[in-house]
Amino acid sequence: MANEEEISNKQIILRDYITGFPKESDMVLRTGTIRLKVPEGSNSVLVKNLYLSCDPYMRSRMQKLDDNYVPPFTPASPISGYGVAKVLDSGHPDFKEGDYVWGFTGWEQYSLIENPQPTTLMKITYTDVPLSYYTGILGMPGITAYVGFYEISSPKKGEYVFVSAASGAVGQLVGQFAKLMGCYVVGSAGSKEKVDLLKNKFGFDDAFNYKEEHDLVAALKRYFPEGIDIYFENVGGKMLDAVLANMRVHGRIAVCGMISQYNLEQPEGVHNLFRLVTKRIRMQGFLIFDHYDLYPKFLEMMKQYITEGKIVYVEDTVEGLENAPTALVGLFTGRNVGKQVREMANGDDEVSNKQIIFRDYITGFPKESDMVLNTTGTIRLKVPEGSTNSVLLKNLYLSCDPYMRPRMQKLDDHYVPPFTPGSPIAGYGVAKVLDSAHPNFKEGDYVWGVTGWEQYSLIDNPRTLMRINYTDVPLSYYTGILGMPGITAYAGFHELSSPKKGEYVYVSAASGAVGQLVGQFAKLMGCYVVGSAGSKEKVDLLKNKFGFDDAFNYKEEHNLVAALKSTHLELAPIRNSFSDPKEVSVLKADEFEISRVKRAGRGVMYYYLIVFRYFPEGIDIYFENVGGKMLDAVLSNMRPHGRIAVCGMISQYNLEQHEGVHNLFLIITKRIRMQGFIAGDQYHLYPKFIEMMKQYITEGKIVYVEDIVEGLENAPAALVGLFTGRNVGKQVVKVARE
Repeated sequence: MANEEEISNKQIILRDYITGFPKESDMVLRTGTIRLKVPEGSNSVLVKNLYLSCDPYMRSRMQKLDDNYVPPFTPASPISGYGVAKVLDSGHPDFKEGDYVWGFTGWEQYSLIENPQPTTLMKITYTDVPLSYYTGILGMPGITAYVGFYEISSPKKGEYVFVSAASGAVGQLVGQFAKLMGCYVVGSAGSKEKVDLLKNKFGFDDAFNYKEEHDLVAALKRYFPEGIDIYFENVGGKMLDAVLANMRVHGRIAVCGMISQYNLEQPEGVHNLFRLVTKRIRMQGFLIFDHYDLYPKFLEMMKQYITEGKIVYVEDTVEGLENAPTALVGLFTGRNVGKQVREMANGDDEVSNKQIIFRDYITGFPKESDMVLNTTGTIRLKVPEGSTNSVLLKNLYLSCDPYMRPRMQKLDDHYVPPFTPGSPIAGYGVAKVLDSAHPNFKEGDYVWGVTGWEQYSLIDNPRTLMRINYTDVPLSYYTGILGMPGITAYAGFHELSSPKKGEYVYVSAASGAVGQLVGQFAKLMGCYVVGSAGSKEKVDLLKNKFGFDDAFNYKEEHNLVAALKSTHLELAPIRNSFSDPKEVSVLKADEFEISRVKRAGRGVMYYYLIVFRYFPEGIDIYFENVGGKMLDAVLSNMRPHGRIAVCGMISQYNLEQHEGVHNLFLIITKRIRMQGFIAGDQYHLYPKFIEMMKQYITEGKIVYVEDIVEGLENAPAALVGLFTGRNVGKQVVKVARE
C-alpha cells in the first residue's frame, strides 16, 4: 500500500472519566484513519504498535485528578501507555525506519509520536529476548523493580523481605532480585495458582493467598516471626497496616503502588503509621520517571541474569487490540498473571485457525499447561468438495463443563470418549454456519452443540448440532440455560426426581450452570430449597438472586451432617415488647430460637441471635453435583422415600482414588431412590423443555448468571477454574463477536 494513502487505524477510546472499578464498557473500539508518513519537516516518529502494556497506574489516568503525577486520559481520544513498536517512518535523528522501540504510545494499530523524549521512547538494541519483554522485565516494570529494591530499599544479605502483589510484573522481579541478594523472601498473591507460581517458579521462600487470611497481622507474624526488614509495597490499605505492625526496627518500605485503593472513592485509612516513629522505619514513595538515568546499568545487569538463566519471567498475553479493555480491567480483579497480540484473517479462503490443543492424558487436578494455544493452524473457509454432510462453523462461545475433566484421562468405561492428545479439545459451544453441505443447516444459521476449541471447526457428522430458532436471548444462553446444562437441570429435577409441592430440596454446587436452574425449578414447583456453594459471594447469589430459601458455604462447615441437620446463625433486629431486656432469655418457635439479647438503642430495638434449621425434618430431593463427603452427609439426612438425582460428582474428578461413601446402607433403610443420568439420554425432551423455558424467560420467572471470559487463549484457565470454584455461574468463553 502506498505510504501517501490513508489506511484504517483501530483505536481503544476512553468514553469518559470514571469513578469506582473500571469496566470494559468505559472503553470502546473505534476505527479511524492514518497516513503512513510523518508530516513534512516534523521530528515525529510513526510506529506500528506490536505490544501494549496494561499497568495499574493507568487506573488513576481514567479520572480527572489535579495532583496526579501523569495527566489524565482525554475522553473520546485513544488511551495511551507503554508499548513496543516498529518504526515505519521518522523525522527524528535518533530513530530510523525499521527500528524497534519501547516507550509511550497509543492504544491503536499505528501511532504518530510527536517530539519523542529520551525518557518516553527508547530504541531497542538488545534483541536476544522476546520483544514483549520490553513491556515488562526490560521495560518500565523492570526498571521499577530494580530502583525500588536496590536503590530505595538498601538491601543487605540475610534480610527478611515481603512483597505484596508478588506475581505481578514488578513483584515477581523484586522477589528474584531479593533471592539473588541472599535475602529471605515471602510474597502474597490472590489465588492458589499465583502462590504456586511464586514458590515453584520464581523461587520465593514462601507465599500465601491474602484472600484466605482473615487476620493479616497474624498471617505476617506467622511467616515473619522475627519481623520484616524490607517491604515492597504494591497494595496499600489493610495490607500496609498489617505490615507496619510487623516491621523490624530500621525497616524500609519502598512504596511503588497501592492497587487496592485505586478504585475507591475514599481510600482506606491506615492506622499504624505511628510505628514509623517507634520503629524508625523509612517509608519512601518513588516514580520511575525520576530514575531512567539508571536504565543502562539496569539493562547490563539484566542481560547477564537472563543469559545465565538466573531470572525467569511470566507474561499473561492476550491477543488483539479489541481485547485490551478486558486485559486492563482484569488487573483490578487479579485475573492477570502477564500479556499478548492478535493475528487477523487475511481475507482469503484459507485463514489462520487458533486452537486449544490437549497435550497428553493427566492425573490429578488439571493445569493450564495441560493445554496449549496453537497459532500455526490454518483452515479453508469452505466445506470439502463432494461432501454431503459437513458443516463449517465459526465458533462464538465455548462451554466449560465439569464432565470434560474425565475426558482428560484414558477411561475405558466412560460415557464419552477421551480427548485425543495433540488434537483440539472439544465440547459444547455456540457457532455460526459459514458453509454447509448438510440439508438441515445453511449459511448464516446459528447452532449449538459439540464443536472444537478453535476459531473455526469443520463438523463432518453434525448429529450433535441443533439449530437455534429462539433468538430473543443472548446466544451464550445456549451454552447454559438453553443448552446442555438447562436440559440436564430439567430432566434431573422434573423427570427423575418426581417433585411434589412442599417437599424439601437440597442442591449442591448450587451456583453453577445446572444448580442455579434446579433451585429455581424447585421454587416454581412450591418446594423449600437450600443450596450449598463455596464462597460468601455465591451464597449471597443463591439467596438474593436465585431465590433459594437458604444457602450455606460448605467450606465453612466442619461437620456436613450437622450442617444439613442443624443450625446457622444470623443477627436480626426485633422491636422489644418487654419492659426489661433481662426478661428475654430464650424464646422458642417452630423454626428458630432467640437468644443473646443485645441493646441496639435506647430500650426500643434489640438484636437477637436467630437460629434457623436447614432441614430439621430431612431432605426429600437431593440434586447431586458433588459426591464424596457431601453425599455421605446427605444420605444421613434423607427422608424415607427420598430421591437423589445423580448429575455429577465434581469433588471426585481429580482424585486418583475416589473417596468412599459410607452411608449407602441408608438407601435401604430409608427406601431412597438414587439414579444417575446423562444429558445425552434426555434430548428427546428438548422441545418440551425449550417451550417451558421460553415462557419462564418471557415472564421473568427465571434468572441466570454467566461468568464469561474473553479470548480463546483464556479457555484453559477458565476450564481449570471450574475445579477450584473460581467461576460464579455458568463458565463461558467468548471466542468471537456475534
